[in-house]
Amino acid sequence: MNTFAYCAASFARRMERLAGATPLTCPPLTDETFDPSLLQGRDFVWLKLHGRRNERYWYGDNWTTALSADGLARAHLQSAVVFVSNCWLYQGHPGREVPGPMMLALIHAGATSIIGGAGPNYARHDRIAGSDLLGLYIRYFLKLGCTARHAFAFARVRLLGARSDYVTADTRDFRLWEAK
Repeated sequence: MNTFAYCAASFARRMERLAGATPLTCPPLTDETFDPSLLQGRDFVWLKLHGRRNERYWYGDNWTTALSADGLARAHLQSAVVFVSNCWLYQGHPGREVPGPMMLALIHAGATSIIGGAGPNYARHDRIAGSDLLGLYIRYFLKLGCTARHAFAFARVRLLGARSDYVTADTRDFRLWEAK
């Protein structure tokens, strides 16, 4: 499986284990130096940056601008499953989700499937938990050959068996969007 990972520099060590690929990090990369063509031809893209409500940017450490909606929209994500553990991919509640600017950019870039959450999304620094745990399970099932829909469903079932302190409420609210 051809995987791409991009994260805040402080997440790099854990992200390599989670994504199964050496991540690019912000810093040193920034929105100005990030090349969207790096996303082309990927099967699985994991983004673990910082997001803010209704903003057209994602951030790395020290709120360094890592990626803009304009830059992301120029990527070619056809056939990619994109897992976003950033905050504020969308807003709203189940059945009334409103895509944020960065999600709209992912859609414009042609992502086949997008998985992410509304509002703040939490993980832990001392163990794999929250959105990190969900992403790890999704990657595992994708690697086994599951479709994005099945990988997401199986990962959610796996979360049911995890200790309650490993699964945050926001992680249970992650959703899957598929291109039509």
